[in-house]
Amino acid sequence: MANKKEFIYHVISQIDWNEISESEFYAPDSLTSEEFIHFSYKDQIPGVIERYYKDQTGLLVIKVDVNKLKSNLLLEKVPDTGLFPHLYGKLNLDSVIGVFPILKDENSKIFWSE
Repeated sequence: MANKKEFIYHVISQIDWNEISESEFYAPDSLTSEEFIHFSYKDQIPGVIERYYKDQTGLLVIKVDVNKLKSNLLLEKVPDTGLFPHLYGKLNLDSVIGVFPILKDENSKIFWSE
């Protein structure tokens, strides 16, 4: 994978995180329907939230150390948006090194902070 970065990020609902956080692996519906788990790099997260999660609440961003992954990570082109990391297999949760809430400011601007 060219330009491999050390960390990748994934948006997940607080409810889903609560259900899986004590598990060994995370396998969302996209793993069955698309055969991979969607991830982003840090600078891509604001656009992902704006495009796909704008009106949702109770969301988190999980930070993953790519050096701890047990499944195959590929960097793939997504039409009109650029290159994104996709994980072809379950996410081993021992690779998650941070969990951060997604918030809105007084102007309804979405943000998150590590």
